[in-house]
Amino acid sequence: MAVASDPSEPAGPLELAVAKSFKDGGGYLWKDSTGSPIEIRHDGQVVLAKQPQGTYCSGFTFAVAMETARRRDLLQGKSFDEVKRFQKQWYGAVPEAAEKQCALAVERLGIGTQVKSLAEARPGDFLQLWRTNKSGHSVVLLKLIRERDQIVGIRYRSTQKSTDGIGDRTEYFADVPGDRGKLDRQRIYIARLHQPTRPAPPADAQKAAK
Repeated sequence: MAVASDPSEPAGPLELAVAKSFKDGGGYLWKDSTGSPIEIRHDGQVVLAKQPQGTYCSGFTFAVAMETARRRDLLQGKSFDEVKRFQKQWYGAVPEAAEKQCALAVERLGIGTQVKSLAEARPGDFLQLWRTNKSGHSVVLLKLIRERDQIVGIRYRSTQKSTDGIGDRTEYFADVPGDRGKLDRQRIYIARLHQPTRPAPPADAQKAAK
């Protein structure tokens, strides 16, 4: 993935560029595997293997988060064990993170914050969504859907059956008139990664380092 990082930009654009760098499709497969579209490494060790076939939501968003964090040097000084714990929290695979998942994970690792209000969410934030049918979804926010000054839905990028893998989708909240959606407005958790810890080197320096 070749995505340039500009630390002068707000937090969203790099996340979106990384998310869009993964091709649409590829199949959706939720099984006893990683869900990740790529192999993810830290400190010389494999955090997650690439899922052999297809992807699922937590694997996709975790890959986007890790690539963004790597480019911003947010993982400097973090041990492999810390990052592995971060991954398990992101997936909701440990009790303390079962509900908030990504929002708890970024704060525990110290590389981001939980955004408390949906109205404050912005493109590039990571969302853990829950629905009234008790199902959940991990996504990258593209935009909030508003009608008459009310947030009625969310446009996001993730991987799901309806897009046969990676793709963009819109869902609506259960309390929106017309029975258009099932999102639970009371169970939505928002994670935002920190800005870079240090400025990116000049382009000439980057070329010289290669």
